[in-house]
Amino acid sequence: MKAVLYFISVTFGLLMFISCADMNTVEVAPTNEGISRVYSEDYELVKAAVLASMQSMNINIKRTNQSSEGFSIMFTKSISAFSWGEVGRVLVVDRQDAGSEVFVHSEKRLKHQFAGANEREFSIFVFNGISQILEKR
Repeated sequence: MKAVLYFISVTFGLLMFISCADMNTVEVAPTNEGISRVYSEDYELVKAAVLASMQSMNINIKRTNQSSEGFSIMFTKSISAFSWGEVGRVLVVDRQDAGSEVFVHSEKRLKHQFAGANEREFSIFVFNGISQILEKR
């Protein structure tokens, strides 16, 4: 009986870790992955507002990158008492004639964790921060 319980717990533990998200998970996701919002403001202004908004949050910005796809910010949120943390990407895309579009894509490190912000909740924080910064200009 102990062997069966041990096998079940080890199998469950392995399944939990197999379903983990990491930086690569969000980095290789399609550019239109996540929740987006379009801003009528200039690309450079929106890019600066996104970066300022994210710097004010309780996250770790791992790297930023300017590419042909747009300006991306890769981030993590640390492990806390009730969460294994999150990983994510915010991408600012220049829409040329239609302003800028911001995509927020985040995932919990453990798919089955109950605590921590989900993608929708996190995007609300990011978009509210951007809007507040743009309103002050």
